[in-house]
Amino acid sequence: MNKIEHILAQTSNRQYPLPRQKWKYYQEWHDTVLFHWKVPKILLEKYIPEGLELDTFNSIAWVSLVLFEVKNMRMRNVPALPYISHFHEINVRTYVIKDGIPGIYLFSIETDKLIEVLFTRLLIGLPYKKSIINRTKSTLLANNTALNSHLNIEFKKETSPVEKTDLNVWLSERHALYENCNKKIGRFDIHHPEWELHNLTAKIIKIKYQAGRYNLNIYPDKVHYSKKTEVVLWGRKPV
Repeated sequence: MNKIEHILAQTSNRQYPLPRQKWKYYQEWHDTVLFHWKVPKILLEKYIPEGLELDTFNSIAWVSLVLFEVKNMRMRNVPALPYISHFHEINVRTYVIKDGIPGIYLFSIETDKLIEVLFTRLLIGLPYKKSIINRTKSTLLANNTALNSHLNIEFKKETSPVEKTDLNVWLSERHALYENCNKKIGRFDIHHPEWELHNLTAKIIKIKYQAGRYNLNIYPDKVHYSKKTEVVLWGRKPV
């Protein structure tokens, strides 16, 4: 059994079956930091595209800021390419559901390489924007003047695992990404093994991001960290 077959064989964490079509893309998410905020629904609902429903946990909506390093990104039957296959990403997301399939909806998605903006928009169809992102093992600085978003954090990884509460599973085990392109909703199916989440000590020096009418400028309600997640993606599917 090769690596992809091994990933696809681990399906106990999925909410719906794997797509029947062949997968299109593979990538790895390294050193993922996840900040989660509880948000009143009224601050998000009008910013969710028609056709999608805001998903909630105990009637509370959530917004997450997720930052990670992408490695070994490649298309099916194509090897990873130097420079193109390795980049940093930051996204701001909330949680939605359509036709009984829970997923995420992105308010913004940024990368530090212009070629990734062009590559992902052309081949995958995701609306990446170019940002300045500088990351070390314990710090991250990001700036996007066009979006007026800024981030300056220091963090320290911990070995203690995150308790697998219903909420933590609800926040992490999402296998659909919904996007609104030309007023048409599309879904990108995603698959990965169950997230291995750990605690993280984080110091936020500066944070300014926007999700609907909610400003991500305070310390999050939850902070998680994951060392590595192997991910398989399918192409955009109209829904």
